[in-house]
Amino acid sequence: MPYRQTGSLARRAAAVLLLFALLPALLLGLALSAWYGRSDARHSAAMLGSMADGAELALRGYLARHRDAIATIAEVPTLRSDFSVATLTPRLRLLQKMYPGMLTTFAAAADGAVLVASPEHDAAGRGYYWQGVNLAERDYFRAALRNRAVAVTGLFHSHGYGQGMQVGIAAPVYDPQGRLLGVVGAVLDPDKLQADLGELAGPENALALLDAQGRVVAASPGLGLTRGVPAHDDSTLRHALALPVDHVADVDPGPLMERRGLREMLPNGWQVVALGPRQLFAHAWLLALGLLGLLLVLVSISLRLLIRGATRRLLAPVNTLADALARFDPSGSAELPPGLRAAPRELRPIVDALEAHAALFQALLAQREETLAEREHEIEQRTRELRRAVDALAESARTDALTGLTNYRGWRELADTLWAEARQQHGEVAAIACDIDHFKAYNDTYGHGAGDACLRRVATALQASLQRDARVLARSGGEEFIALILPAQRRHIQELAEAARAAVAALAIPHSGSTRGHVTLSLGFSVMLADPDARLDVLLRAADLALYRAKRNGRDQVAELSVSALQKLRNEE
Repeated sequence: MPYRQTGSLARRAAAVLLLFALLPALLLGLALSAWYGRSDARHSAAMLGSMADGAELALRGYLARHRDAIATIAEVPTLRSDFSVATLTPRLRLLQKMYPGMLTTFAAAADGAVLVASPEHDAAGRGYYWQGVNLAERDYFRAALRNRAVAVTGLFHSHGYGQGMQVGIAAPVYDPQGRLLGVVGAVLDPDKLQADLGELAGPENALALLDAQGRVVAASPGLGLTRGVPAHDDSTLRHALALPVDHVADVDPGPLMERRGLREMLPNGWQVVALGPRQLFAHAWLLALGLLGLLLVLVSISLRLLIRGATRRLLAPVNTLADALARFDPSGSAELPPGLRAAPRELRPIVDALEAHAALFQALLAQREETLAEREHEIEQRTRELRRAVDALAESARTDALTGLTNYRGWRELADTLWAEARQQHGEVAAIACDIDHFKAYNDTYGHGAGDACLRRVATALQASLQRDARVLARSGGEEFIALILPAQRRHIQELAEAARAAVAALAIPHSGSTRGHVTLSLGFSVMLADPDARLDVLLRAADLALYRAKRNGRDQVAELSVSALQKLRNEE
């Protein structure tokens, strides 16, 4: 009976072997691609998150310093009793001198008419440029009156001292009877933020700061954005703004490089967009995959030729051999079935090879079990190392790289935890706010390298004086430090603060811009009972005002402001 032609056995075997040889290579390539993608995503998320956090910290510090300064001057009793040009002028000049980030400081009447501003001449040399200017329609003026508190708004187009898009800040001033006298405020220079963003981002990355209306406040120079333009006018920012908050994804992809973006929201409605490049990685693993594929093709061709030659000689006894092999289980025994011993002479090499391979298979099984045990031990060890690395990374994210103290992010986490503990214990908590006197003048005179060294030495002195008692000791700003102590006794806190001041003075760091001739430290502290109605921000506000009092009274001293005194000041408002 004629049989149906089904094709060459050698060709069919070669095709099957080729398929099963290429499939693992394909799966390996996909696995490598997925692994690299996940690794790149994790790295991008960590990098962009760190950039965004740094930008947020810079903005918070920038706005907080100027907002607190305006709020403090609005509470000065002299202004509340005599809101005149003669009283306002020297204070506005001093404020503008102490905070170079303020392009202009001003005072306006309740109807918005500008009374006086500092400096007296604008950038073009015009004198008394503010005369006839009315701020009643400015957002920051209206927000200050509406909220009865200091207000910071988004960009506006300034026609005063600094021409162009600026940021405004204002605070209302009331007399002791609560009647509105006017508003004091300042126009801030976003160029400082622009420089900070460029420094944070570096040459390959980019940062952009947007106000609540989605306009560009500051951006890295590499983005080529003009201050005040809508962010949606730029294609990259438009893609980034479409991302969910705190989510990292590709934006504006290209054939040779992709950009990844991260968007974060700030409490005042502003946004930070962080952008970073992602290099393509395909060429490396494609080359490896190509070499692997070439090797598999060569092996497949060799197998095909071998099968073609062998089948010509072994077609007759192959069924007998296949039947015997079907009953052979190499995983159970290294002995071949008895039927293979009677194989033709031409198949004896195969039988001998099978017997050798059966023994080898048994050895490989034992070796595999041993290898699996070693791999499990190695995986367990690497898992422990990874956990330690993650813990170390988390600790690094909460540590100030310059001084080794807790940074602002870690300070907020630890402060909230400490406050919750204090409320449970119903104990007294103390806050000590510290500020290096005339530090900007020190940087300008001796350089930023000397300024960094000064910060490290002051931080070491504070650690030696406060670390034993302070539950939290952090660098909260450029030259600012904060400590929280629980439990706290007023007399002991005063002694600690004085010891810290003396320790910094004892460093005897030369400072030609200081009246003492060396670097000094001003401190303000306050103590509060953490009862259910108490709030941490009130305690911190009292410590800040005490620090301001120490600065105002001549620096290089310790001042105290009790929470009750702070409440009294607020009631007088």
